[in-house]
Amino acid sequence: MPLITIATVTIPGWQGNTAGVVLRIYSNADFTAQSGTFYPRSVRSAPASLGTFYRSYACVAAAGPPPTLQIPQVQIDSTTDSPDNPGATYSAELWDSTSGKTIQRFGTFDRFALGPAQTNTTWAAIFAAEADD
Repeated sequence: MPLITIATVTIPGWQGNTAGVVLRIYSNADFTAQSGTFYPRSVRSAPASLGTFYRSYACVAAAGPPPTLQIPQVQIDSTTDSPDNPGATYSAELWDSTSGKTIQRFGTFDRFALGPAQTNTTWAAIFAAEADD
């Protein structure tokens, strides 16, 4: 079971919240990872409900200069080697934990898949791979 580590990234020019920013990662379909762990499709209207898969990672915003947003290291299972749903994908968004509302989608695409070939990667590489598909 490849657990994929996505490196920390700092986003320059951040103009959003300076506190309470969280990266949320959702599964867009039911799938079983190579480890045998089953991940149900995320239910966004009740993300804290039992059995709902999403992961959240606190981000660090700095007013600058220059203003930045640091996304921490993320570890999640690969999807493309799933024995029951190799078409499973994730989506990500930046969330305001203070207001309980979405700030914006994270990334250049609505969804992304993770292959097992690289166990260490970057958000830039993930989104570049999606652009090639």
